[in-house]
Amino acid sequence: MREEDALAALEALGLTRKEAKAYLELVRNGVSTAAQVADLLGVQYPAVYRVLHSLQTKGWIEVSRERPNRYRARNPRVVAEQARQGREQELDAAAERAGALVDEYETKARATDTDLFLYKGLEGVTNKLREVVLSAAGEILVVSPLPQDLEVLRPLFGILHRARQRSRVLMNAANSAEVARLGELARDPHRVQLKFPASHLPDTPLAHTFVFPSDKELFIVNAFYRRGAFVPERVQGLWIGDADYVRLQLEAMARGPAVSGIKVRAFPRG
Repeated sequence: MREEDALAALEALGLTRKEAKAYLELVRNGVSTAAQVADLLGVQYPAVYRVLHSLQTKGWIEVSRERPNRYRARNPRVVAEQARQGREQELDAAAERAGALVDEYETKARATDTDLFLYKGLEGVTNKLREVVLSAAGEILVVSPLPQDLEVLRPLFGILHRARQRSRVLMNAANSAEVARLGELARDPHRVQLKFPASHLPDTPLAHTFVFPSDKELFIVNAFYRRGAFVPERVQGLWIGDADYVRLQLEAMARGPAVSGIKVRAFPRG
């Protein structure tokens, strides 16, 4: 393994660059004294002693009781797995603490005067779509009146599949093949219905997909097509937080025969 790759991996597991270099030297040179490690690294003895003490505290190396102390690297596979599990626990705890900010976030979000944001590019749109879907408190409604490319549908269904809430997805009949290719992603707990009459991608230079996580929020995915081919660099997402506008959109769709049965009041009103 290249030295830089090994050092980067050790740093990702929680070691500093100096600690990673010292551990790597012990792996490659075997049992060594602090003075020998200092020579290998080209640093002064007091500095390397602090690094070795830190590595010992973190459980990456062992130290003998003889004088002078001799240091030995613990098995890389074992300590790497222990470090990974430790980092996982730290990240879980950090995620819980960060997640506790949601009350403050929602208070500020409701107080903002801005109720429309535009996102460009497939990555930016997908990231916002993930946030909208995973934050939903009730059933998610997705309405896609025109056919969409599999490159648009795959991330959409992948995110819906990970959502805690159920979703109802109303699509164009021309997407039956894409739904079949999505397999497990398009099955329960999602209710997928091909409600809109089939049309063809060459006839739709712009196709919208409406995602309603509630009756106060709407995310629209705008997919652009050129001669029937999806143009990823032009995809856009539009987030709308105007509750009156969102409810008007829901009520208008509820009146359409293809989207019959929508109960606007069924959405959480929090």
